[in-house]
Parts: sequence; structure tokens; C-alpha cells
Amino acid sequence: MKGFGPETWSWMSYDFANSAFATSITAVIFNQYYAGVIAGGAQGTDFSLLGYNFNLPGATMFQMSVLLGTTLTVILSPLIGVFADLKGNKKKLLIVMVIIGSLCTAALAFLKPGDVLQGWFIYGVALCMFLLALNLYNAFLPQIASPKNIGLISGFSWAIGYLGGGGCLLLNLIMLQNPQALGFEEGELGISHVILTVAAWWLLFSLPTFWGVRERPARKEVLGQPVKFGQILKNLRKTFQETRKYKQLWVFLIAYFFFTNGIETTISSASIFGAEELHMDTSSLIMLFLVVQFTAFPGAILFGILVDKLGNKKALSIALFFWIVALAFVYQLGIFWDPVTEFYMAAVLVGLVMGGSQAAARSLFASFTPPSRSAEFFSFYGVAGRLASMLGPLSFAAVNIITRSLRHSVVAMVIFFIIGLLILLRVDEEEGRRAAEQAE
Repeated sequence: MKGFGPETWSWMSYDFANSAFATSITAVIFNQYYAGVIAGGAQGTDFSLLGYNFNLPGATMFQMSVLLGTTLTVILSPLIGVFADLKGNKKKLLIVMVIIGSLCTAALAFLKPGDVLQGWFIYGVALCMFLLALNLYNAFLPQIASPKNIGLISGFSWAIGYLGGGGCLLLNLIMLQNPQALGFEEGELGISHVILTVAAWWLLFSLPTFWGVRERPARKEVLGQPVKFGQILKNLRKTFQETRKYKQLWVFLIAYFFFTNGIETTISSASIFGAEELHMDTSSLIMLFLVVQFTAFPGAILFGILVDKLGNKKALSIALFFWIVALAFVYQLGIFWDPVTEFYMAAVLVGLVMGGSQAAARSLFASFTPPSRSAEFFSFYGVAGRLASMLGPLSFAAVNIITRSLRHSVVAMVIFFIIGLLILLRVDEEEGRRAAEQAE
């Protein structure tokens, strides 16, 4: 493919690798196993702290583990980003994060019912490593892509990621439901084998990135010198003092915070909506998730092409518009056909724009980022996404508690998309790109 050199393909392979963790561990299989089996399900686990006895349901414990990983990421990400840029060791740090993350993932396979705190901690660390590695991986985008093909490269890598996540999830489902197809006896493969497969998948398919992406040099001001913690804090303070210099980048981050709220919460709440509102069983929900994964593949490529044809901002605005249309359709399910059929139709539309919106957002942010400070700036991109992933579910839950209607919670997500789109329309793409070029 024109403009895709060996380093580009090596870089994109990491999307194929890490998506296995996002799907099988976080979204579909391990989350349910931890909440329902290890942490006691709805009956929960009893704890005693400072003389007080209390009980926490399994689902709450899993969300607290997510909170642990997210909090660690928010604290560490900007520090690691600055350090990576100053020392020129993004790839070395990426390798360390992936190895630790995959080992922690493998450790999850050995948890037993009742190992609640062990699972809480191990998954929290694994999630933190996944998110920190993702920031470092994204930071290579403005260095390996040109302004002419950055959208296509970002879109194609997202598409490959959906194939990786969907492919690993499909393998895991075969392992659990039809092990004979893989040459095993019925009941011979279980959750522990699935988790070990994900850990191996993440590490194995990361190897092309480790080998094929070259390390970028350290910043000139610290070349050959040790980087001290005080210098990292000084650089972070300098970045915030230069806010006006990167005005468009920060305006975009605000827009990103709002619309990624909608994206993250919609993805994480889809199965709950299907189960509670439409009474879909587990098999139907897994099929729904696979539909989203595999329709996101052509969607990400399509929007990657649109980015290079129309520009990041226009392509992303189109994607956000169709997000709003899809969620409005979900709110009115049952108008034309039965609600479940229409839910699948909405899932196809979400799949087509999900990868596209994420790919266009990443390439737009990358075009606003000075390559020599890419790890630092993408750490802020990651932090905005993590904060959004905490606020979105809280908003969804709050509306549901007040209205006792998941459909009204969907309206809350539409509001996030509308706010994000309106702020995005105020972003000056050309000014943001010029600021990044002048900073080099």
C-alpha cells in the first residue's frame, strides 16, 4: 500500500496485539468471571476495615479495580510521557509495559474464587500497563506518518485492532463452547486457558513492533545526560504555561473529553442495555459485540480515507453526527421492526463509526502534536480519555437511578456527543498544525 513502509506495518501490528486485552479481558470474559465467580457475584464479598464490616458486590469490586488502574494511569502517564521524550526511549518503555502487562494478565489465570483483593490489584496493574503502553504506542504516530497519510495509517491500524480483538475473542469463545474444533475434549479448556491465550496473544503480536519500529533520539537539551525527576516536573509546568501556544490542541482535548465520554460509556453499557431492556441472552450479546468488532474494520478504513480527503475535523464531525443518529435510533427502538432487530442495526452503524471516530480523533491530535514531544502530549490525550471513562458511567448510572430508565440514560450520552461536536467545530485545524510545526 502506498506510503506504508515496513516500519508502519510493524507499528500497526501492536493494535492487533493489544486489542485482545481490551475485548476478552476487560469487556467480555474476565470482567464477568471476576465479578461473578471470584468476587461472589450479586452476593458479594464481606470485608472488615477499622472495625467496620461491609459487603461489596462482585460488579462493584471489578469497577473498583478499573478505578485503580485508571488512577495509576492518570498519575503516571504525564511523568512517563515527559521522561520518554527527554530520553528518547519510548520503545524501551513500551516493551517494559507490555511485558509487565502480559505477565499480570497471565497471573489472572491462576486466581481462584475468593481471591478478591489479589484479582483487584493484579487486574488494576495490568490495566495500567495496557493504558500506559497505548499512550507510548500512539506517540509514534506523528513520527512515522506524514500529513498526507496520517488519517489512513491511523484508520488502518484501528481496523487491524478490531480484527485482532475480534479474532482473539472468537478463538476464546471456541475454546469455551466448542473445544473439539481445536482438538480438545469437552470441558478440557476453561477460563484460565482463555486468559493465558490473551496474555500470549498480547506479547506475541507485539514482537513486530518491538523489532520493526526504531527508537527516536533524545531531546537535544538532555542528549547523553541523566534525566532527573525535577526536570520532568519542570517540563510539565512549562507545557501548561505554553497553553496559548497550543490553543487548538487544548480546545480539541476538551471536545475529545466530551465525545469520548459518549463512546466509552456506550460501549461499556451496550450489553447491560441489551440484557435489561431487550432481555437478550449472553450468546446474543456476544454475537452483538462481534458484529460491532467486525463492522468497525471497514469503518475505520473508510474514515481513514475520509480524513486524508476531507481533513481530520470534517471526517470526525461526520462520525460524531452518525453517533448521535445511532443513539437516537436506540432510544426509539421498536418503531419499524422488533427492538432486538433494530438494536442489531444500530450496532452495525455504531461499528462503522466507532473505529472511524477513534481513528480520526487520534490522527487530528497527532497533527497538533510536535513530534519531539509526542509522548508527553499523548499522555494528556490518554488522561482525558481515562477521566472521561470515569465520568461517563457515573452520568449513565445517575440518570438511570433518577429516571429508572436505561433509554433516558442513552439520551445523556447523546448530550455528551452534541457538546463534543459543538466544541470540535470551534477547532481551527490549520492553526493547530502550524503551532506543532513551529514548535519543532
